[in-house]
Amino acid sequence: LLLAGPPAAQPAPPTCYSRMLSLSREVTGDFQSLQAVEPSEPCVRYLPTLYLDIHNYCVLAKLRDFVASPQCWKVAQVDALKDKVRKLYIIMNSFCRRDLVFLSDDCNALEYPIPVTTVLPDGQR
Repeated sequence: LLLAGPPAAQPAPPTCYSRMLSLSREVTGDFQSLQAVEPSEPCVRYLPTLYLDIHNYCVLAKLRDFVASPQCWKVAQVDALKDKVRKLYIIMNSFCRRDLVFLSDDCNALEYPIPVTTVLPDGQR
């Protein structure tokens, strides 16, 4: 029995916070791929931008605006994305409200996110 190895470690169950974080990343990724796949579709061009930061208080209004945006009858990916956005809003506003801490209320940061840059160690280029 000892040679069989240690028992497999059970991963920690997802928390409200981890679920919000993973779903917000998923929504942002789906939105970016939608813009890449359907850039000429008129309804996709007029959707509100989705750069989500669950620590920014303005994210709740951003999610509401996205769900309330006009329907894209011909683009099934938009409906699927709106369902995820609606789910994230419900999780943030109802189920996980007490687990969420807002660190800012900068609405412009959700419109024009600061690009992430990678700093290389000295001597490397």
